[in-house]
Amino acid sequence: MSTSRALPSVRRVLVAGSLVAAIATAVVGILLQPEFPDDPGEYVELLAGSASAAAGLQLFLWSQVFWAIGLVGLAHSASHRSPVLATLGAVFSGLGAFGHAAYGGASLVTLGMARYALESGDLDAAQAAFATTQGGDFIPYLLAGLAGTVLGVVLVAVALLRSAVAPRWVAIALLVWTVVEFVLPNVLSGAWITYASLVIGVIAFTGGAVSVLRGGSAAWTTVLEADADERNENPAVGAAAAP
Repeated sequence: MSTSRALPSVRRVLVAGSLVAAIATAVVGILLQPEFPDDPGEYVELLAGSASAAAGLQLFLWSQVFWAIGLVGLAHSASHRSPVLATLGAVFSGLGAFGHAAYGGASLVTLGMARYALESGDLDAAQAAFATTQGGDFIPYLLAGLAGTVLGVVLVAVALLRSAVAPRWVAIALLVWTVVEFVLPNVLSGAWITYASLVIGVIAFTGGAVSVLRGGSAAWTTVLEADADERNENPAVGAAAAP
């Protein structure tokens, strides 16, 4: 198989795999995280004593890499029929991944401070570090992660609806996931919201991955690769085009 034929399939598989990896790492990372206590001051000690907290935070960080590749790729699949919405969705999705990655890095610093505080007995210092990561210089990154993710997913979902490159239920599932994940926790409470978000997210992102794999290679083929394929299939055309 020629390179011009192989590369579109590689891109398509990369995007589909990233969509699945993004939701899988996010789900496992969330499940590994300790439940946030009512008193934020207790979080530092709880974090330091949790064996799974570090693994959960690492998975959350890695999920943002897959998130950016998967969502930008999904937006690209719809860009030839809905270019403006798809482009905006890709930009905001990348911004959301960047903001969440910065926040995840701050969380790892908090984890290190919490462990040091538990060993030294200086919990006040660790609690101050935790409070710092929740505001101040980190606010722009918190807002970028939240707003970028919400706007990115909504715009990509609408682009999918308009372009019809994926089944309608995939776009609807993405929109429902956004509401359950980011809106419902502000008006309702309960662990069921988290589990509902995880289930809907798995359905939506897996559906998006399957749609990418079944969508053919046209959207993933560059103009140069298409020209090379045409010359390979029609040697006479290639000979005529040669100087």
